[in-house]
Amino acid sequence: MNNKACLVLILISALLGGCGGGDETAPKPTPPPVGTVITTILAGNHTVEYIQSDGDAQLAGTTQGLYWRSDASASWQLRSPTTTAVTGLVVLGQGHYLIAVAREQADDFSEPYPLFASQDHGQTWTQIDHDFGAELNGVIKGLAYDPSTGRVYAIGLGALAVANLDATAWTLLSGSWDSFASGLRLLIVDAVKRTVWFGGQGAIENGYLSRYDLSSGNVTTWYNLLPDPAVYLDGLIHPTDSNTVIFGAEGGLVRSTNYGDTWTTPLGDVSHRFYWDVVMDSAGILYTARYDKLTPEQPLIIECSTDIGQSWKINDLSAEVPRGGVKSLKVVASGGPTLLYLGLWDNGIKAVAVSDLNC
Repeated sequence: MNNKACLVLILISALLGGCGGGDETAPKPTPPPVGTVITTILAGNHTVEYIQSDGDAQLAGTTQGLYWRSDASASWQLRSPTTTAVTGLVVLGQGHYLIAVAREQADDFSEPYPLFASQDHGQTWTQIDHDFGAELNGVIKGLAYDPSTGRVYAIGLGALAVANLDATAWTLLSGSWDSFASGLRLLIVDAVKRTVWFGGQGAIENGYLSRYDLSSGNVTTWYNLLPDPAVYLDGLIHPTDSNTVIFGAEGGLVRSTNYGDTWTTPLGDVSHRFYWDVVMDSAGILYTARYDKLTPEQPLIIECSTDIGQSWKINDLSAEVPRGGVKSLKVVASGGPTLLYLGLWDNGIKAVAVSDLNC
């Protein structure tokens, strides 16, 4: 075979190989680096139930106690009266906190439920001798504060109660101390309309949402807004449209633009997926996020709305966060880009700039 023929054969072989004619597959392109959008705010396997702010200071109520830092660039410190789960957290004033924490022994009802106050940013705590739950010493499932009146509200398994700032003497407003139920979780005070929204789940996994009128003492309750089993969790009263309320729940979101006269479910039927919270940024964009109770390993999916919750756009960030079940949300604007803090199941706090979301 002459040199010209050899050269032709070599060229043909090279062309066939380049066009996939051989048995070897072409190498896959290198995937983009993980973590290009998400940043870690609080590392570790904490489940973060509450994210609060006190001026520049930030607080994280977790299943392992309360964490605190002086500002968004500082290190976190464990500043907790116990290392049990935080079940309620409110900021009463600068450095003045009220916290409810789970009992060391969950079935020990011999003493009032652990309730503590701090007036030095959580460096020291005083346990409060209180009567929430009366002689039954019932659990505290959530706390809220109305700065316009200086009163504190708390919820239990089926009770809504109110106390003065010292949180010692509690007056039952709705329900009973001996309720047999899965418990309440949603607690939001509307200081403008003088109402308290609360909700949760009854004894047969029936979700219910209630509104207590502080002027009249009347209670309005809604059932079957979402298919049972359901539980109402958290949400917001729209700050610029006081008739609009949006609450997260197991099963989706419920929304009313006439303060509860009629309701819609903008996400439709989501097969009992949880939406623990709804928050809003300074531009009026709403954010919520998904949670599945089966396992911490789940996609991180954030949804946002630019039309006051009527429609929602999905942002799937599961490629960056394999443990993406969201239990708490907080919009944080501290001089740089506005961030959406995400309190996760067994994964601390992550954050994403709202400008990186497709809303």
